[in-house]
Parts: sequence; structure tokens; C-alpha cells
Amino acid sequence: MATQRVFDARPDRLDLRDLPYRAPLRSLPPRYPADAQVQQFIPSYVAERLVLDQGLEGACTGFGLACVANYLFWVRHVQEQTGTPFLPVSPRMLYELARRYDEWPGTDYEGSSCRGALKGWHKHGVCSNEVWPYKLDKSGKPVFARPSQKWQLDAAQRPLGVYYRVDRESIVDLQAAISDIGAVYVSASVHDGWDALAGLKRPAPNKHDDLPEIDPLKDPGSRGGHAFALVGYNERGFVVQNSWGTTWGASGFAVLPYDDWIVNATDAWACALGVPAIVRDGPDATRRPIMSSRWRVASGTSLTALDRATRQPGNPPDDPWPMDHAYLHKDYEPWSTAAAYEHSLVTGNNGELVATDFTRDPGDRAGLAKQIVVDAPQMWFAARPENVLKLAIYAHGGLNDEQSSIQRIRVLGPCFEANGVYPVFLTWKTGAAETIGSMVQDWAERWLGEEAARSKGILDALGDAKDRAVEAVANKLFKGLWTEMRENAAASVGAGHGLDLLLKNLLALQRELAAASKRLELHLVGHSAGSILLGHFLKLASGSHGGGNGGLTVRSSTLYAAACSCAFANEHYGAAHAKGVLKLSDLWLYVLDDRNEKADGLPSPALPAYGKSLLYLVSRALDDERKMPLVGMHRALLSEYAGDADQWAGDQLAEVKRWQAAWPGAAKDLLRLVDRPQVTVTREGGQCKSTHGSFDNNIAALTETIERIKGSAVVAPLEWLDY
Repeated sequence: MATQRVFDARPDRLDLRDLPYRAPLRSLPPRYPADAQVQQFIPSYVAERLVLDQGLEGACTGFGLACVANYLFWVRHVQEQTGTPFLPVSPRMLYELARRYDEWPGTDYEGSSCRGALKGWHKHGVCSNEVWPYKLDKSGKPVFARPSQKWQLDAAQRPLGVYYRVDRESIVDLQAAISDIGAVYVSASVHDGWDALAGLKRPAPNKHDDLPEIDPLKDPGSRGGHAFALVGYNERGFVVQNSWGTTWGASGFAVLPYDDWIVNATDAWACALGVPAIVRDGPDATRRPIMSSRWRVASGTSLTALDRATRQPGNPPDDPWPMDHAYLHKDYEPWSTAAAYEHSLVTGNNGELVATDFTRDPGDRAGLAKQIVVDAPQMWFAARPENVLKLAIYAHGGLNDEQSSIQRIRVLGPCFEANGVYPVFLTWKTGAAETIGSMVQDWAERWLGEEAARSKGILDALGDAKDRAVEAVANKLFKGLWTEMRENAAASVGAGHGLDLLLKNLLALQRELAAASKRLELHLVGHSAGSILLGHFLKLASGSHGGGNGGLTVRSSTLYAAACSCAFANEHYGAAHAKGVLKLSDLWLYVLDDRNEKADGLPSPALPAYGKSLLYLVSRALDDERKMPLVGMHRALLSEYAGDADQWAGDQLAEVKRWQAAWPGAAKDLLRLVDRPQVTVTREGGQCKSTHGSFDNNIAALTETIERIKGSAVVAPLEWLDY
């Protein structure tokens, strides 16, 4: 095309969850808006400088949705005549939200989808451009600028109400939506006919006949994806509000012929403004506005969504706790979702840190890590009387995806913080183990039939024969998932990746504390595959000891159901011991006894398509060798099985013996064996089955871990871990 604009609005992928727009049963006016309304709204809209110009950045999803929002808010503003200044919305915020919520992984690209932008507005609201401006450098190139501190409250004043997908091939449905709401958010392939209106510089239209028409396509190679607003229609076509400045068309407006739309349209969405809401967190609490969050929130959670299950005082209806219980010790009440993210480093593909905070430049992973690992702990510690900052790195096990892990962090985090231990959580973008469990169930249903695969009695009767069949299939079909998770953990030590940033910032924190005559005391806690992540961290930290000066030391490490092999432990935890980073005498292991391992099941003990624990499946099907000895399996720690070639792969027996010789578990009482079929998970004595995934529900295990780190008893008994 003649211009150098970037056209990269991506078509929305098929999503059967999209709600379709259903046009109301009423006659449509031949033109919308009427000429009198065109004269009422559009010239003043242009005079208010509300026609946007996205420049050369591929940010049209943000600008196109901002066009829709600005137009709808402007019509309301003119009709209400409040006399207050009009504040246009922030296209920067909408574009950043679109990149976080679209269907493609990562954020290191320009372009996004309409659905992503709408999801973002629905979940966070949108603040004004004054609060989060779209800035340019001296050369006119867009530069990322963070919003002001008040953006969260400001964004909550402009929630999105509802949004529906409109059939892009139905001209009548689109006309009805425009007449019904006032504007529709769309994307299409634009072409050289659009370019012909560049530099036209016509004044703002006072009637439909003042609107120029977009010429037909001449060069087939000129097409590119673009998002924009439709704010009217007439006999010629749809009225476009574009985001290429006032020199395009009639001060940013033109008519897109119907035949052009039908050929080039990609997506259309009808969206309506919502109502700001205020809530109270309990019967005695004062009302407060619902606040937006700078973190990604769970799918399906809108800004104004409230939960009727939040009956306990203090449980916020707009961000409900993972479980609705009354707490005796207020400091144990679950964190907000935002607080959980403020304590979490989320890693994705290749171990790269995921840009979870959309108020930061997506490329500023170093700044995000510094905020979480250095700045926030320092601020918390500054208000405390101690000279030693006890910091726990808690590595989740890949059993759950990001959103499920965040829910667990909301509960676990206060247990540490209330006891004077600052927690930083390492979590995974996707939960490979959770996916493997679902795949095992799907395979069992295909093999046995759905009814048999959902009958515990039939599954139990099939016993080991069924498990061996599952292991054989898992080795062929699911091994790649486990391998990829381990590879991502290994890649996390790469420059600028998750573990590398964690180590660099811990060293920086240690230096800053030392300069203030304070000290950092570091503790590690890992669950399942979290032991692999921590192993790579320890090996990386072992290389940070340049002659022994300025390096990091770990005071203790606690592993729940460690999913790493004995060979891995020898190489990584052994290296840390040799370098003085972590003494193996400070490594505690919590494991299920073999009876509980074999009473576990995937996807769950209640429906055991595979009748043993995840560790058994990893050992016998998913790791590098069949019957790989894993540190979290009790038999790998027992001398009578160290040379058992029936239990372990023959070429791994030496690694088992080496680990047993290195780790002084028996001599130092470092082994915690879960040998009862149930573990206590609530202050009232509520229990759940002892399984691979139950360790972070286990009140006794978590209490002992916290007290070991703290060096004294917990401030109050832990209360609710039944999430």
C-alpha cells in the first residue's frame, strides 16, 4: 500500500463460547444516525479532537475499540449535558490488554485480535487517555509509558457491559446492532481504496451525503488486517470511524460499501457500556468502588462480576477467596488475586518470564522480576524490626495451570507472610501434569468405553494390567509433555530467563540488605516438578560463587513429592552441596509411602484411569528411562531397594546408591513419610486422601515447613487448606 502503516489485526479464532448477537424484532431506520444526529454528534466529536491517529504502530485493535468507546461515551456526554470535561479512553490500555488476552502465546509482537481487546475491557475496564497516555518520542515513534497510580480506580469507572459476536455476513444484523447500540467494533482486510482517502482533509460531516466513499480494491496485494468502528449506515454502506487522523476521509469518517464489507470483513462485535459498581466486603464494612487489576485474571471473570458464595465477613464479592470460610486469625485470610501476582514469577515456554503485569512494557521482564524479588520484599521488610529477611522461594509442581496456581498462592502466601517469612512463588504458565491426567482419562475412555472408564470398580478390577497398558501408551503419547516441561525448566537458566532473573535479583537484594547492615536468609520449597526447577536454580547459583565472594547460600530446602530423578539430584543438589550453596543436611524430603503411592490415581483416586500416583507414571513411562528412580518415591530412599533391578532401571542403580550415600536423611531425621491414608486439611479436622497433590493441603506438613524456616512456632494454627 502507498502508506507505511502496519496492518496486523488478526482474525479471531473460532470460539464456541462466543455469545451470538440476536437482533431485536423492530423496523430499522433507512439511515442511522439521522442527519440531525450526525450534525449533533460528529462535528463536535471532531472538534473535541477525539478522532485518533495510531501512527505507524500496529495497535489498531486498541485504537479501533477506543473509537467505539469514545463514540458511545461522547453520545452519552452530549445527551446528558453535564458540563463536565470529556475524557477520552486510553487506546494504549486497550491495546496492551488485547495482547494479553488474545489467542496467541507471548506478547513480543505487534497486532492482536478484537476478542482479546474486548476481553481485556470486560475484565479490567478502561481508564482515560489522560491517566494512561499514548506517547510518541521525538521522531514520532510510539513509546510505552506506564499509567499513573490512579488508573485502577479510573478504569473501573468505564466497565464494559456485554459483548456479542455479530454475524459478519449479515448486513441486517450489523445494521440492527449499530441502530441498537450506536457503534460496532469490527475488523477487515483494508486495501488501496482506503489509501485513496488519505490526505483528503474534508471537514467533519453534517449529514450522510457529506461522507466520502472508500474506493474499490485495485491492487490485490495491498490487503492487510485492520480494526475500526462502524458508527452508522445508509443506502451506500456502513459509516466508518477510522483511527488514521482527521486528514483521512471526512475528518476520520467515510462510507464502506456493503459489497466491499462482505468480501473483506473478518470480525464484528456488538458491545455496550456497563455500570460502575460499589460493593462492601462485609456487613460492617463501608462501601468501596470495584477496582481494576493490573494482572491477568481468571478466564470468565469480568470487572463487575460478583460471587454469591462470599458469605464470610471480609471475603470480597468481586474477588472471592478460593474457599468461603471464616478465619480466626485475620492475617491468614487469603490474598487478593493482585497480591498473589505481586509475589509470583510465572514462566512459560523456554523458561521465559511471562509478562503478567500489563502496565509494564511487555519486554520489561527484568523490571518485573526486580519489582517482585527486590522492591516488594524490601518495602515489606522495612516495616519490620528484624535484621534478617527470611525469604522463601516456593516452586509449584506443574500440577496446575497458572490460574489454578494463583488460587493456591492466595491461600498459601498469607500462611508464610503472617509468620514473618516473605514468599516468592515460581509457577508455570501451563500445568503439564494436569494435562497428562486428562489425557490418561481420555485414552481410558477410548480403550475401555466411557462407562467402564468412569466406573471405579471396573478400573480397580483391571489392576496392574490396565496400568501397564496406560504406561505403554503414555510413553508414546504423553512423554513429550513431561520432556517439554523439564526442558522449559532447564531453559529458565538462560540469560534473561526466569531463573536467571531470579538469581540476579536475589544477589541484588542480598547486596542492598548488606549495605544496610541487614541479612538475607533464603529458603527453598518445591512440590513435585518444582524440585526440577529448584535444582536448576541451585546449579546456577553454584556457578555464582566467584571465588566464594558475593554468592548466594540457601539455609534450607524442603521438597514435597520430588519428581526429579536421583541422577538429577546428584548432579544439581549435589553440586550445590559441593559448592556450599545448600548443605544436603539442610534438605528435607516429604514423601508418600509406597502404599499411598499405589492408592493414588490419575486423573484422581476416585476415578483412577491409572491406578497409581503421578510419580509412578513418570518413573515408568515419562522420564528418560522406564523405572527411573525418583527422589520423591519412598523406595528410592530405602537401602533394600538400592540394588533392586526389578524396581529400578539397571543403569540407574548406581545413581540410587550415590544419592542414598550423599543425603543424610536417616542420620539427620530429614525424611517425613506420609503413611496414613488421610491428611488433615482444616482446623476442624477435615481430611482429604493422601495423594501426590495433597502436600500443599497438608496442615501438618506446611506448619512444620514454616516453623522450620521461622525458627519458632507459628503465630496461630493454620486454618483452611481445603482449596
